[in-house]
Amino acid sequence: MPIPDEYRDELASLMQELLLKTHELSFEYSTLDCEKVGECPLALKAKELFKVVKKLNELVRQFAPPPPKPSYIR
Repeated sequence: MPIPDEYRDELASLMQELLLKTHELSFEYSTLDCEKVGECPLALKAKELFKVVKKLNELVRQFAPPPPKPSYIR
């Protein structure tokens, strides 16, 4: 089922914002100076979030149009 045009831009904007925030969170998560990061509830929830966002990103890429081919010739 195709996404209606009126929702496409909003969805793309929200996806971009979600991916940016998740990317920022992943930097914080990966640089934590905590000996028991594997037991930290916040870190565990962040890891769950990363898995879901990864699946969502892969799904969105399936529906994204292919990038345009370069117009120059070598």
